[in-house]
Amino acid sequence: MNRFGFAEYDDMIGLSRSVNTAELTGDLRAIVALVLSEDTDFIDSLSDSAQADFVVPLGMSAGMLSQGDYSVVELLSAACTVQYCAEPHMAEFSDELVHLLSQLPR
Repeated sequence: MNRFGFAEYDDMIGLSRSVNTAELTGDLRAIVALVLSEDTDFIDSLSDSAQADFVVPLGMSAGMLSQGDYSVVELLSAACTVQYCAEPHMAEFSDELVHLLSQLPR
């Protein structure tokens, strides 16, 4: 577990050497903005299960991004966790959100 509460795995170190961090950060920020924006009722449209499974790690990622002091491995860990937790609920999500999530590493 890293300081942001996300699990880190050995293969993330190898992946961190080939990831475009600016692109990954942009994708994760876009997901945070789409889902956690106060201007939309997106969260309210989700099932309780999707809120618990997906919104919680996304909120943790938002906190990490706002701090700005994170490593590439920490960024990968957050992005992989968000993607993994979103996967069972993709049928509930908009096409835009599904597209953004598909950009995250697995």
